[in-house]
Amino acid sequence: MNLLDSFIKVDLGEGAFYAVFGFLFVFAGIALLIGIFTLLGFIMKKLNGGKSRGAQERTSAVGTVLPETDEGISPETVAVIAAALAAYYEAAPQKCDFVVRRIKRL
Repeated sequence: MNLLDSFIKVDLGEGAFYAVFGFLFVFAGIALLIGIFTLLGFIMKKLNGGKSRGAQERTSAVGTVLPETDEGISPETVAVIAAALAAYYEAAPQKCDFVVRRIKRL
């Protein structure tokens, strides 16, 4: 007689039931969280007037993101600064996903 024989009294059918029930419970929880966050995103978009961050930015001919400038900086100057920074980070040994968000005149 084994010491664990009296402790473990779960047959295969009951174990399979608990496993399937656990999988379904976790799946339902994840689906509920996805639904909540999708609903919150929809509500926040409606509260912000439907304006997304992408609507405020424009893209140049080479595909880089050019931010809106309110301080009288021309789009060409923004493109030159962004290209210079991109060339600098391209020479770096690490990969850098650099995006110019805003250029401010000091």
